[in-house]
Amino acid sequence: MSINPKSVSRLSRYRNALYRFKSFNAPWIYSEQLAMSLGVTAAQVRKDFSFFGVTGKRKSGYQVEALIEKLDEILGKNGRSKAIIAGFGPMGKTLYQEYFMNDPGIEIVAAFDNPAPGNGSIDPETRLPLMPLSSLVNFASANRVRYGIIAFSGGAAQQALDFMVLAGIKGIISLSAIDLKCPKTCVVNGINPLREMENVMYFSERLPKNKRGAGEGKDAR
Repeated sequence: MSINPKSVSRLSRYRNALYRFKSFNAPWIYSEQLAMSLGVTAAQVRKDFSFFGVTGKRKSGYQVEALIEKLDEILGKNGRSKAIIAGFGPMGKTLYQEYFMNDPGIEIVAAFDNPAPGNGSIDPETRLPLMPLSSLVNFASANRVRYGIIAFSGGAAQQALDFMVLAGIKGIISLSAIDLKCPKTCVVNGINPLREMENVMYFSERLPKNKRGAGEGKDAR
């Protein structure tokens, strides 16, 4: 059975919701409760879980602690995975500080920029080791880094990807606006804000009128 990528992306949202329920000392949760907190249907929750062999009990639902542990296992959160960032300008630095600095499952072990200080420099704001892009292959290989993030634009993004592939990195996220060329030996997910905005514009314009913003199409008084 092929796994729907959207189901995988929803697992993180389920996991975050479960931590909120855990903070309320809720030992069990029904699919309806989980669905309501995320704006999906209970059938969708059960379908997503079934892809990964996650089952609950008809009368009591899912045991919160056990479900968190299962999702951690599926998402690779039951240990710390090493990752690097290539491109440590404002975009790369903000990405690190907002999402990865305190994540328990992903450890960003170094950042690379072009140009950058010599090996051994420390970024004064984040305290991450900051190295030139040319040293990426040796560092990532020696430290067995599994994942990479590309926050470069233009040709530097493709160069960073090529270096990550040479270092044996298999999973990469790219924030570059260009389509990168990669071999079939790794997975590259591109995040393009322009395309996402176009999707938002397309679907928002097709919402029923009563779901659009208050006051739209009439005088707001």
